[in-house]
Amino acid sequence: MRRSFDFHALTSPQQLVSFAVMAGFLFAAVVSGVVVASGNLMLIAMTVGLVIGLVLLSAVPSVVWLILFGTLILTGPLLLFYPQLNRVPWLFSLLGFFLLGAAILYAGTDRRMDRPPLPGFIWIAVIYLPFSLLMLAFSEGSLGVEMTAVKRQFQFWGLMFALAIVPIDKRTIYRWAAFLLFIALLQLPMSLYQYIVLMPMRLNMPNRVVPIDIVAGTFEAELMGGGNSNVMAYFLIVCLVGVLAMWRDKVVSLPMGAALLLLILLPLGLGETKLALVMLPVALLAVYGDLVRKRPVVFALGSVVALVGLAALTYVYVSVQAVDDRPMTFEQRLDENLQYNFGEAGYYTGASLNRTTVVPYWWNQHGANNPIETMFGHGLGASFSAPGTEAEGHLALRYPGFAIGLTAISTLLWDVGLVGTLMYISILVLAWFTTIRLIAQADPGRDRALLRTLLASISTLMVFLLAGEQPLSAPSMEVLMAITLGMVAWRWRQKEAR
Repeated sequence: MRRSFDFHALTSPQQLVSFAVMAGFLFAAVVSGVVVASGNLMLIAMTVGLVIGLVLLSAVPSVVWLILFGTLILTGPLLLFYPQLNRVPWLFSLLGFFLLGAAILYAGTDRRMDRPPLPGFIWIAVIYLPFSLLMLAFSEGSLGVEMTAVKRQFQFWGLMFALAIVPIDKRTIYRWAAFLLFIALLQLPMSLYQYIVLMPMRLNMPNRVVPIDIVAGTFEAELMGGGNSNVMAYFLIVCLVGVLAMWRDKVVSLPMGAALLLLILLPLGLGETKLALVMLPVALLAVYGDLVRKRPVVFALGSVVALVGLAALTYVYVSVQAVDDRPMTFEQRLDENLQYNFGEAGYYTGASLNRTTVVPYWWNQHGANNPIETMFGHGLGASFSAPGTEAEGHLALRYPGFAIGLTAISTLLWDVGLVGTLMYISILVLAWFTTIRLIAQADPGRDRALLRTLLASISTLMVFLLAGEQPLSAPSMEVLMAITLGMVAWRWRQKEAR
């Protein structure tokens, strides 16, 4: 009896962890009961995802496969032709929350004394998540809008945390990388179909429908609306420089690399994503930037070739792919594009903001005159614009037609303020520096090629924050961002475990 009630035994680290896990299960049971009784479908879906994560911890790799297939191949074409199935993506969001639950459970039950530490950017992500949830307590928005925003922004963060925490073998990581390259090759037939068949159907449509935007490959697109063609462009550019990184490290031969590059470049030319003109040189610099000091002549020659290619792509985007009937010269179209991207013209209408004016407008509405909301924001979902739906944020309703959430940076500033925005940016910045360190110590071959590709992905993600809101709203973009950061974290722990 005395041993059974030994205080030191009961307070040992192992016993405390066991008690914490038991308490967590009891708390989860109570919360699950309350959520199910509420009848809120969104809350029920999120809770079920966490519960499944606790039960199916060993199925993490299989769930990652399902998420990659579902978000990057299946749901885009499915919703394009059957928009009434708009709840299907929720299944993969559930799997994302499942991975979050699996990562939390594994982190709480891993008792190894020699387990490698997590990289710093993962810890910032761990802090940012509850911080942004805490800010909801001060939001003026409705509970439904807030929960939708939580689901929208964090639905695949579990993928990042799972790769960072759960042990995954090297072969599986490289299989996922090869699968992503395979998905890049699928963009050509899908883009050709969209360009030849679907785009002519969208000519002269009202409500600001841009016909060429339908060329989005297997990523999200609507026949009567917009499309995430910029997400496809980001993905193709990362895969393109990934092939160059593999060729540089002799992972693929020159003929094979040339064939892959051609198949990846063609759908990039079928679309009309001018952001590619910025992302492409950034990605190339991430892969070849070290040659500036090592081989400056080679770098200079490569830069000339890249500039010629960018000039050709600019002409295609601005002139060839202009499908409206307005009689305009190349110079006039170029000036128009510069005006609504970097000038004063609105991105959607004359009254809306653009990528250059959206952040200064936020500052004009905040600044020193509104210090609390400047620092901490108005709550997740406050700036989200979805006219005609219940998901539209209260600030988007207050500033109708302004597009205050046009970019990820502006969305973060309105929703979580300067503090949350700096934390979010710090995740990418620290991941970038972490990848640089890993490249310096990487083994030649596919290890170094993969890390250079991840560096290019992070670099272009930083550009994307200033150009679009998709990192916070598009499932495909969120998955690509999560697996990029997750692979960097996985590789860091591999290094620390040696």
